[in-house]
Amino acid sequence: MKRQSLLANTIALTLGILLIIATAAVSALGQAGTATVRGTVTDPQGNVVPGATVTLINPSTNASRTTTSNNDGVFTFEQVAVGDYRVEVAAKGFKKAVVTDVHALVAKVTPVDVRVEIGNVTETVTVASSMGEVLVNRDDGTLG
Repeated sequence: MKRQSLLANTIALTLGILLIIATAAVSALGQAGTATVRGTVTDPQGNVVPGATVTLINPSTNASRTTTSNNDGVFTFEQVAVGDYRVEVAAKGFKKAVVTDVHALVAKVTPVDVRVEIGNVTETVTVASSMGEVLVNRDDGTLG
């Protein structure tokens, strides 16, 4: 009887320690400081633009990632390092659109909806993000 009780206590203690380790590992991953940038590409009439090439650029490092808007005009960049970015959108029959001052915040989805103008892709329209100046603690995502 004592043997079964000792075995049960050992198993419970081992499971408790494993649970604490797993919780700590998940918390550490949460501190990695990643964000998501998501938006929709639309034309001047508000219709979605599928198949647009969308590029997310970090202006301080020139690192970039590219994706294509889906059938609903939606694009998503996941696991983005926290920081400031520029989004460039190119689509056939439209001017290239550039959105500056995109602030990716810790564990947040940053919305970047882009309206492209009809024209030649060699023309560019630049739009400043409507989020304005935001001071962000890059460790925990708090503002101020």
